[in-house]
Amino acid sequence: MHKNVRKLWQAALLIVITSATSLTGAQAHESELVPIRGPIPPTLPAYPSASLNNGIISFTADTNGYPMITTLSILGTQVMPFDNVGAGFQMAARSTAGNAYNPTQAGDCNNVASPLNNETIPWSPSDLNLPSANGILFDVTPRNYDGGSTTACLTSQVPLPYTFTFGATLGDGIQIAKQGMIVDMSITRQAGSQPLELNISELPSIYPLASIFPYAYWSANGVTFNALNYNGSNDIHSWPYTQNMYVTGQAVMLCSSGNAICIALYSNSTTQMLISHRQGVHYELGLMTLIAAQSGTISDYNTHTARKILAVGTPATVSAVIAGAKATITNWGDIH
Repeated sequence: MHKNVRKLWQAALLIVITSATSLTGAQAHESELVPIRGPIPPTLPAYPSASLNNGIISFTADTNGYPMITTLSILGTQVMPFDNVGAGFQMAARSTAGNAYNPTQAGDCNNVASPLNNETIPWSPSDLNLPSANGILFDVTPRNYDGGSTTACLTSQVPLPYTFTFGATLGDGIQIAKQGMIVDMSITRQAGSQPLELNISELPSIYPLASIFPYAYWSANGVTFNALNYNGSNDIHSWPYTQNMYVTGQAVMLCSSGNAICIALYSNSTTQMLISHRQGVHYELGLMTLIAAQSGTISDYNTHTARKILAVGTPATVSAVIAGAKATITNWGDIH
């Protein structure tokens, strides 16, 4: 990145960052209409921690033992701190039972971490010529996040019989722009599991700070972005907590004031997406989700895959990252 552009981004981040307000109560999980409450346990299982950095985007995995991307930074400024097991950057799914059967990558709403079967680092997707030093792959047996309760968590949430994998690979500036991240996800049903409904499953969801990224946008094609409004405003601070704004397209984006810096999720196929305003355990958060597909069910026991893009920068930079990724990637998975 050109030094002047880097300085501009850093200055923009300094301008838009405000002190994060500590908030009490609701955990911020996925697209649930009612956030879930639950105590934070005094101890958690020990998992290996990892940090990756390509000079533009950096992230940390496994904070407090949760097998997901737990913090994310842009040019060294943290834009997604660790808040709770239902937030961060991860994947989740649902059966026809909805929130009552909700396998979730990081863990359940009692803050019990999902079993981490394997964590591969360094890692990179085999079909892309990206350095393995830029990537990590989680292999987890997900727990049931909600279990059917809208006011409190059930006392016991055993792992559900699925294998989830979640791979994150930072751009190298050659194959994929450094302002981009490739997100590779897979779901495999095991014996005893329920079929999963793609139109209520999230591949993936991310919870950045609302104090940095308050302005909501969406795109039908990943090129042109439009304001996503609730009651005439795209400032999520003015939206009620848990208000989910759904839209059908290919990308959702949250931006700072003046769109100086943004963060976006892109799907190569048209799908339902949402942006929401959430109160976390510690922070006021935004939520961006790509719904797995507009229809369909995972009913067999094969491995099904999905590939998405995370991009950061100005809206023009985000569009350029997406265009570059589309020119490079030929395999976007079979979930779409």
